[in-house]
Amino acid sequence: MRYLSAIALALVAVTLMSCQKKQESPKVDMAVSTEIKLDGTPTTVAGVTFTPPSTWKDLGPSGMRKADYTFGPIEGESDSATLSVFYFGQGMGGDVESNIERWIGQMSLPDGTDPHRAAGQSQFKVDDMAVHWMQLSGTYASGGMMGSPAVPKPNYVMAAAVLEAPEGNLFFKLTGPQKSAAAMIEGFKAMIMAAKKSGM
Repeated sequence: MRYLSAIALALVAVTLMSCQKKQESPKVDMAVSTEIKLDGTPTTVAGVTFTPPSTWKDLGPSGMRKADYTFGPIEGESDSATLSVFYFGQGMGGDVESNIERWIGQMSLPDGTDPHRAAGQSQFKVDDMAVHWMQLSGTYASGGMMGSPAVPKPNYVMAAAVLEAPEGNLFFKLTGPQKSAAAMIEGFKAMIMAAKKSGM
């Protein structure tokens, strides 16, 4: 009986730790600046239309990458911030949680803090479509080209979102050095908040 009680207590402790971890995830302020102008070329995919700022460089679509933008560099930074939008088809591309976990796993913090606890997250709706937002600063290390090792990029920011569109999930991923990324994120927020179901 003591053994079973110990197991039960351990399970309760694990559950409480898991709940605490979820509760401790910081929230992201999704307020949109009124100074952002969404005056770029609209894109319609998966039953959704979104419009970027014209201050971004629009690289156009390529394969599963349905939109691709860059901004910067600014204020002495050497790299631009980039935002890519992926669509793999209805029911494809993996579930929301798996993608967010994968994105967070591409970041590390210099003080060793678990990025899953540091990542800011927010869930909300736009035009009756669910959006799952994640944002995190740290060292970014995505997969390299053709299987080559990833090159860690310190002082980077990632902001990513899954939009549950009428024809399947849309995946948005922005990365870049702090200043360029921070400026681009403001436009990213505005673009997501203004997204509409196409034909509506």
